[in-house]
Order: sequence, then structure tokens, then C-alpha cells
Amino acid sequence: MIELTPLARPYAKALFSSALESKNIDEMADELKTMAMASKTEGVINTIENPTLSRQDIVNVLVSLFDESVSDKSKKLIEILAENKRLNLLETIYIIYQELLEEHREQKSVEVFVAVDPGEDSKNNIEQKLKETYGEDANIHFSKDPKMMGGLSIKIGDETLDLSIRGKVKKLVNQLNF
Repeated sequence: MIELTPLARPYAKALFSSALESKNIDEMADELKTMAMASKTEGVINTIENPTLSRQDIVNVLVSLFDESVSDKSKKLIEILAENKRLNLLETIYIIYQELLEEHREQKSVEVFVAVDPGEDSKNNIEQKLKETYGEDANIHFSKDPKMMGGLSIKIGDETLDLSIRGKVKKLVNQLNF
């Protein structure tokens, strides 16, 4: 499978600098999120991959789908991506845009992986501890990973703190194997 990040980065950077210049970085983030979520739906995937539709037909369908919810700049992005056969990059562009936005605001993005959804008290406690450590404006996201067996794993940037049962078992196996 092709790594999409290098292909998507120039689009995300161009969008971010344009949004920064026109002072609508949050609105662009919302539009990209809308388009990224829609790009994962079966109907949009079938439209993009339909061999009988021309690129212009695909653009027309997508632009009409997002007509009310996105700006002209986002519609132009769809046209450019369709022209270059890169509509599969919408989700990756959104992810990179979010990273650029967090970097611009000097925010930390914290991903917390849990085996089962924590209770409200536990979740609030985890969020509070992470915000004390990484700042009140840290973006904290919870994801479910049943393979963990229990515990949690915290990912900040490229660093991971693995406090899961699976991680402890792996560490024990590595120690026993020398």
C-alpha cells in the first residue's frame, strides 16, 4: 500500500497557509473534516472509483454534495484532487492540516488507547492528568483497541507510553528471551 502522507502534505500545507492568510483556519479545518468523513462513506468511495464517470462528473457530484457546507476554496481543492487523481487523499490532508494547526497553536495532540471505554470519572481523571502535564489546550482523543487486553497506552507525537497488559506481556517475553 502506498504511503499517502508525502502526497498529501503539499496540499495540506498550501491550504493551511491560504487559510492562515485569510484568517479562517478553523473554518477550513471544519470543512476538511466534513470532506474527510464523507470520503470514507461507501457512496462517495463508489462515486470516486466509478470507471464510467469522467473526472468532471465526479467533481460535479462531489461539489453538489458539499455545496452548502464548504467554501469555494474547498471546492477548488476537490477539482484539483480529481484532476490529479488524488481524491483518496482527503482524509490524509485533513490529518496533516490538523497537525499543522496544532503546531501553529503550540498545542499537543494526545492519543489515549484503551481496551474498553473508560467510565466518565476515569476519563475525566485521565484528561485532567494529561492536561496538567501537556497544557490545558492539549487535544486529547480516546480510541478503543481491544487487543490491549487492559490498561492504556498514551501516544504524544512520536513518543508512546505503553501501560497496557499486552505491552507488559511483551516486555516480560523480551526479558525472558534475553
